[in-house]
Amino acid sequence: MMRIMKRHISSAFGSRLAWLCLAVGLAAGGAAWARPLEAVVLQLKGPRRFAFAGYYAALAQGYYREAGLDVDIRAAQPGQDPVSAVLAGEAQYGVGTSSLLLRRQRGAPVVVLAVIFQHSPWVFLSRHDAQIASVHDLAGRRVLIAPEAAELRAYLRAEGVVPAAVVEPAPDFKPQDVLSDAVDACSADVTALPFRFESASLPFLSFTPRAAGIDFYGDNLFTSAAELRRHPERVAAFRQASLKGWQYAMRHPEAIAELISSRYDARLDRADLMQEAQALAPLIQADVVELGYMHPGRWRHIAEIYADLGLLPTDFSLQGFLYGPAPEAAPQPNLRLGLVLLGALAAIFLGVAVQIARLNRRLRRTMAEMVAVQARLRESEMRLQQQAIRDALTGLFNRRYLDETLELEIAQARRQGHPLAVVMLDLDHFKQINDTYGHQAGDEVLKSLGAMLREDSREGDILCRYGGEEFCLVFPNMPLAAAVARADLWRQRFAARVIRFGDVSMQVSFSAGVACYPEHGAHRDELIERADAALYRAKQQGRNRVEAASSPAA
Repeated sequence: MMRIMKRHISSAFGSRLAWLCLAVGLAAGGAAWARPLEAVVLQLKGPRRFAFAGYYAALAQGYYREAGLDVDIRAAQPGQDPVSAVLAGEAQYGVGTSSLLLRRQRGAPVVVLAVIFQHSPWVFLSRHDAQIASVHDLAGRRVLIAPEAAELRAYLRAEGVVPAAVVEPAPDFKPQDVLSDAVDACSADVTALPFRFESASLPFLSFTPRAAGIDFYGDNLFTSAAELRRHPERVAAFRQASLKGWQYAMRHPEAIAELISSRYDARLDRADLMQEAQALAPLIQADVVELGYMHPGRWRHIAEIYADLGLLPTDFSLQGFLYGPAPEAAPQPNLRLGLVLLGALAAIFLGVAVQIARLNRRLRRTMAEMVAVQARLRESEMRLQQQAIRDALTGLFNRRYLDETLELEIAQARRQGHPLAVVMLDLDHFKQINDTYGHQAGDEVLKSLGAMLREDSREGDILCRYGGEEFCLVFPNMPLAAAVARADLWRQRFAARVIRFGDVSMQVSFSAGVACYPEHGAHRDELIERADAALYRAKQQGRNRVEAASSPAA
């Protein structure tokens, strides 16, 4: 897209502006090269992690220096607030979340410059053995939610879940406390904490508010209104250099992981940083959405959710909250200078200014049209990608996606030394349902099962419609006993569910077989074959049951 724009701009304007660009470049270039760097501070919202990789890349690659800036990137100390640091003048820029809306409403003049995470990393974590199979099981439980994770409060409200207590973390709270009796579930950053749990062999479940359609922005770059008012050129330069750094970081994650570990904190393991980079990719979506892009309508939707929680007024204004390039000032005549300048020179410059204004208007129109075309393309490609890997009826992944993904999940489990469970699930007497009530009734049963599986799944689980009435479920970092218990809990819930189709009410059961890496196989086909054999055994023993795979013969 950018190459098309460059060719278009070059063909339209190159011949007219070439001499002007050369003259202005020669006059201004020497002064720019000699200009001293402006010292600014970027305050992060946490310790040094890959979540801030783009800023480290911009510094290491010299993008900030090219923009005339000497940037000091400061990690946050425990309890340190980047908004307070920026407003107090201790930093000019900071990294925040969607909760900046709340700070703005309380009088903090913050301005969002660019969104880095298109999706929030906040999820609920709970112990795998706490009888919490879905977010609805948090009703009447003790839940810990960080103050900045308001989307999790909205998640509970949207699902009609009323916990026994909602508490904020104490200064000495550790996420591992959720595995004790301190709380039943806690808020967590999906890019870091789950991986730490996996590394320590601590099994867990996670629930994302996106399952309820609550999709907040995650990390974003912000500044103060004062900084924008006093130094608009510096703000634009800092923003552009930072986004350029993020583009580099997403293309070269290994290099940035090495940089963070070697230059900033040798205690950070490169494998952990790369795991975090992999978890960040679907949140940033750099291959689909332009880095830094933010939509006012989505910010308005986030504000409305905050208003539903009673945290914002319903008519809260976004005026001044979202960054936009400052409009160019109309040229004002300088009569004193005009008396000094020669009339001919004034006429030349006036003609050039008029021509540039015309070209700029045409350029803005062209760019607006191309941005709209690109957006329609940000959307068609996403739809095509989803159609290629999703089952149209249930919304789950299809067999093609499973074939491409399961071997990768097994390889990751092998590297990390973690178990991985595979469940083959088949509806009981499904042909009888189709023959008795018709295929549309059968489709309704399939959709109902798919909806239940999505509601109760963890972040990272792979749910696939394998074919017909058969499903294949992949549970990373889950041992055999836990997978059997989870599949059996789903079996009980689905058997009790009443499915209505027109005037017909149906109750349908399923049978399932469970196999686990590494005890039942080291490759995709082996695990599926053993899980399928266990499923066949469950069918033979009366259906509506879950069977574990037998250990392979020595």
